[in-house]
Amino acid sequence: MPIGEWVELESSNERGLAADRVAMTVKESTKRYEPTWESVEEHPLPAWYDDAKLGIFLHWGLYSVPGWAPQVPDIQQMLRTEGPRSMLSHNPYAEWYLNSMRVPGSPTRRHHLETYGNVPYDTFVQTFDEQSARADLEELAGVCRDAGARYVVLTTKHHDGFTLWPSERPHPAKGRYHAERDLVAEMGEAVRNQGMRMGLYYSGGYDW
Repeated sequence: MPIGEWVELESSNERGLAADRVAMTVKESTKRYEPTWESVEEHPLPAWYDDAKLGIFLHWGLYSVPGWAPQVPDIQQMLRTEGPRSMLSHNPYAEWYLNSMRVPGSPTRRHHLETYGNVPYDTFVQTFDEQSARADLEELAGVCRDAGARYVVLTTKHHDGFTLWPSERPHPAKGRYHAERDLVAEMGEAVRNQGMRMGLYYSGGYDW
């Protein structure tokens, strides 16, 4: 029985077996895992996951406003020839925009100054709220379904600390730093309305 799935059970025997499975699930979920491949491979997957085949991971946040990152032909080659610092100055992922724009001389910093001027990253909040207020999440979920996806994962908070729901807890350094619209709840509902499963990504303890 997958975690979170409600099943109507008719007989006491079925209820007993279900209770055993739930107990096993709880035991497995509290098991301590070591930082090794062997240990991680012992983690049980939900029954539906192996059959899902295709899922879509949605990265959506303040970084979606500039939606920009430098083009890097081969990340591994860049790391080998230029070292790990190159991933800070030439990171090819838009969700790292805030961190990359802080690196003096980086392509992202040059792009930001040329496009937006010397304005802080946080000024994107207003634009994000205005644009996301008009987003049709049912349509977005339908696109995922039509692509053949069986599940969707949403980035609820990336390393910039901005949350996609109106959190009751203020950001310790920025105060109100969240979306006005509860995009997490609404996207979850839209995904489930399309017959897919919903997953959430949350970056904790790694804010810049």
